[in-house]
Amino acid sequence: MSSKKHSVRPGNHWKQLIYLGLWLTLPTLFLTTAISVNSASAADDIITENQNSELSTDKTAKANSVTDTKQVVAAAELEKTVASVPEQNQPQLIAQTGDGNPDDVDKIRQDLLIEPLIKIKVALDPKPTYPPGLSFAGASAFGANMSDAFVGLSAATAGNRGNSINDIDASTSLGFGLGNSEKLVGLELSFNNGSVKNFGSNGTFDLKAHRIVYAKGTNQIAVAAGWKAFAQYQTKNSSEEIRPSSLYGVVTSYSLLKPNDPVNKMPVSFSLGVGGGDFRQGNASTGVFAGAGVQVHPQVGVGLGWSGVGLNLGASFVPVPTLPLTITVQGADLTDNSVGGTTFALSIGYGFNFLPK
Repeated sequence: MSSKKHSVRPGNHWKQLIYLGLWLTLPTLFLTTAISVNSASAADDIITENQNSELSTDKTAKANSVTDTKQVVAAAELEKTVASVPEQNQPQLIAQTGDGNPDDVDKIRQDLLIEPLIKIKVALDPKPTYPPGLSFAGASAFGANMSDAFVGLSAATAGNRGNSINDIDASTSLGFGLGNSEKLVGLELSFNNGSVKNFGSNGTFDLKAHRIVYAKGTNQIAVAAGWKAFAQYQTKNSSEEIRPSSLYGVVTSYSLLKPNDPVNKMPVSFSLGVGGGDFRQGNASTGVFAGAGVQVHPQVGVGLGWSGVGLNLGASFVPVPTLPLTITVQGADLTDNSVGGTTFALSIGYGFNFLPK
């Protein structure tokens, strides 16, 4: 039996160890190298990025230097404003605690008041103005409505009844209105005292129903039916004649010739009517009367007309536009057709409203 001897071959074992070491070392080297390269590359990227950012920032700063300056100034101002807020609020805190002087507190409040950009002024309602009269012959179709009232005084020369100053007399009148001429009908009732010298010795009552039948734009038309001297009285001491009772009807128009004129819109009025009594001549049963008037100034109106008996010419004046006081001068029967002849009269009238509208 032969025995085999095992022998160790150092050469083969060293080769194997070398191969094993290389096999373990090479991956490690590759891994380490890759990490180093990646780290270096990342570092280079960071440096490059920073350089590009610095270049971009420099370019942007150069291109937008004005804008950046404004932003810096704005930021500085904002910082100042923010920094000053506590200083502005400090007086309020002192005022709230009540430790400060009341005079100082009032001053602080006044200093903190902000004046409004738009100041609103409350406009007061202007006072109403009153036009002069435009009717100088016969009657007008316009009249007093509810709570309207008027008083008047008229003095006239004697005409054919005398030539001395003692023959001059005056009369008074007063009246009021009822109803509404725009919605349904207005009713005007008046009383006339025939003599001031013999005051209360005689008097007449007049009645007129009137209605506005057309009102559009700058034009109005009214119609009226009246009864002059529907009732009267006379005492023994009266020297006046009995006044004839007369019915009448009239149509009156009222228009503005210059509606856009801020100073004088120039109203013009025309009237046409028919009636008996004082509106007729001689023994005629009826007569025709007509008139026209125009406002030549906000306070002055002039006109003329046919009274049914003679030609009348007159002028009306309002001394104070906001006061309903009217002064009228008139020449009646300038054609001298009536029994009394031509007379000249001066009248003063005042109208008002005794109830709030």
